[in-house]
Amino acid sequence: MLDIKTARKACSEIKSDLTECSNSLWAIEKFDVSKEDSKWFNLQESIGGMQGSSVRQIDIGTYTRLVRTNGIFHKTIMSDTTAETSDLLPLACNAKGEVLIAGLGLGVALDLVMQDKEVKHVTVIEISKEIIDLVGDHFKNKYGDRLTIINADILEWKAPKGVHYDYCWFDIWDDICTDNLKDMTKLKRKYAKKADRKGFWAEMECLRAQRRWG
Repeated sequence: MLDIKTARKACSEIKSDLTECSNSLWAIEKFDVSKEDSKWFNLQESIGGMQGSSVRQIDIGTYTRLVRTNGIFHKTIMSDTTAETSDLLPLACNAKGEVLIAGLGLGVALDLVMQDKEVKHVTVIEISKEIIDLVGDHFKNKYGDRLTIINADILEWKAPKGVHYDYCWFDIWDDICTDNLKDMTKLKRKYAKKADRKGFWAEMECLRAQRRWG
């Protein structure tokens, strides 16, 4: 577990080391954020962004993104921009011992917790076999026995009997939506006795949207 200052620094510095690659459903791409891109995004966040201008900002630079594609349809699912890695602050602050992560994606959350020496082992549950086929070997070679990757739906998967997690991080949603809260409630109940602590990507933003829009 990291103190808040160290955790913020770790989140701001974490970068994907994946190279560009693709298969029939997914692609790993590099992209640049210009000074103009950064200025425009940060202005929008300062006015009405998820976490406020002091936290969720994009710096100028080259980044990596995960794209869902079928040759025609092309949608960015996640990236390692500083805006998105700042969302991992609860994970950086709480991860230790035995960690469960739902959602592999770019593996940024995985890379972040693996830097912490208090994290002994991480189990990643990823619903897409195609993502595992695309990047799974990279992370298995990188982390060896400290990592287990399982192809399953976290909402249906059952943890092995007798296994207890020190921390669970759930990041299985493409967008911030109040509908996500139903899944979060289900997972909270499911892991109530299986984990000491749990964290959910963009939970506070979903709750704010629910209070605002009903």
